[in-house]
Amino acid sequence: MPRKSFEVFVEPEVLVWGRESIGRNIEDVAKQLNVSNGLVKRWENGEKKPTVNQLKKLAQYYKRPLAVFFLPEPPKELSLPKDFRTLPEETRIPLSPKTRLAIRRARRLQSLAIELKSTLQQEIILKIGSVNLTDDPEDVADQTRDFFGVGILTQFHWANENVALREWIKVLENLGLLVLRISFPIEDVRAFSLTDGGIPVIILNTQDHSIKARIFSLFHEFGHILLNRGGICDPNRSTWDAPDQQTSSEGIRLVEKFCNHFSGALLVPKEALLNHEIIKSMKSSPEWSDNTLGKIARDFKVSREVILRRLVILGLASQAFYQKKRAEWEVEAKVAKEEEKQKYLFCLERKFRQNLIDEFVSDELIEAFVNKNLSLSSDALITQIDDMHWNLEDDDNTYKIEDTGTLLDIYKLKKGGGPPPPRKCIQENGVPFVSLVLESYAKEKITYSDVADYLGIRLKHIPKVERLVME
Repeated sequence: MPRKSFEVFVEPEVLVWGRESIGRNIEDVAKQLNVSNGLVKRWENGEKKPTVNQLKKLAQYYKRPLAVFFLPEPPKELSLPKDFRTLPEETRIPLSPKTRLAIRRARRLQSLAIELKSTLQQEIILKIGSVNLTDDPEDVADQTRDFFGVGILTQFHWANENVALREWIKVLENLGLLVLRISFPIEDVRAFSLTDGGIPVIILNTQDHSIKARIFSLFHEFGHILLNRGGICDPNRSTWDAPDQQTSSEGIRLVEKFCNHFSGALLVPKEALLNHEIIKSMKSSPEWSDNTLGKIARDFKVSREVILRRLVILGLASQAFYQKKRAEWEVEAKVAKEEEKQKYLFCLERKFRQNLIDEFVSDELIEAFVNKNLSLSSDALITQIDDMHWNLEDDDNTYKIEDTGTLLDIYKLKKGGGPPPPRKCIQENGVPFVSLVLESYAKEKITYSDVADYLGIRLKHIPKVERLVME
């Protein structure tokens, strides 16, 4: 006979807090626990008590420690970041549980970083200024770029957008920020930032498969930090131009417009664009081909849309042409997304087998990808599956190489492969936070289990994480 599970008293408001903080409704909970909607409601109004087993299931479903449900009231937490999504409030998609968990994780890392710095007696040093919405985003971008000390030739010489993203992240991390790369639904949010809590944090969405889009989001969110208005941002970039009337509270559209303009101006400075050899040769043009925009975009490591938007701002293209191209690119992106589920890329001669032996990629293989207008970083890792198959992992992309007997076929694998756990750990937590955790362990301030907990990784992967941080 199964042992009976006893009922336990839980403050009703704690149960409501647990459910609402993860973004679940009554129906979700009832279905998950295989109980009626009415029973869940009675738990939450105090008419009934859940059993111990039911409470354990609730804690697991709400992603909270069991002990928190025995508190006399909900714990104090910082509120969700301000919602800067520009769709009308009634049409906005509610934040999914995965997005709420990403925000919760970012808050936890922010709090842990402050705690560990205090334990190590390290001062929190932030090398960032502040700006106002009345400031000219072009001037702010120029001044910020001068402060960064990253010349335009350096930017042009970065091998590809993957390298550019890593280098730009290093620049911001050196200012004292945390930059995290976490997966959450792109339909919800493209990126978000935290300006309260002591250390500014930028969170990029790894479901945003365009690395160039992530680069733009990085500095869009940095604009939010300079304005001291951290928040959740649009899954699209439709607010390049805000209307004169404010359709959202506190000028949400104006904030988004400023951050878009700032990001574009920092990544594609006015003088650098006007002096680009292609621009100088064409001067003004009523229309710009995708090929021309793509060539300029590759130099700056941004999207074609960012380049075209800069041309509009500088009076070298019309707003009507921009809107036309944006609509075309949206259709193009939808088609590409469908094709990406299983995509054949290109083939190589079998002589390239000799480049698939070592763990790290060769210059010849990188060049082969570049010749097909694909980026492949020198940090990519090759894993041999068998004598005829290899996996090639590069940041968030995983490729399959198949020896057909006559050629080597290259495929882009479906989303879900992702980077190996140690590299994923570095991406999700950022080098500064990982280094802080490892230093705390080395100085015997935390345990080895704490390291695994703080970094969200299994113990066996920690040595590899240490090696990656030292690279």
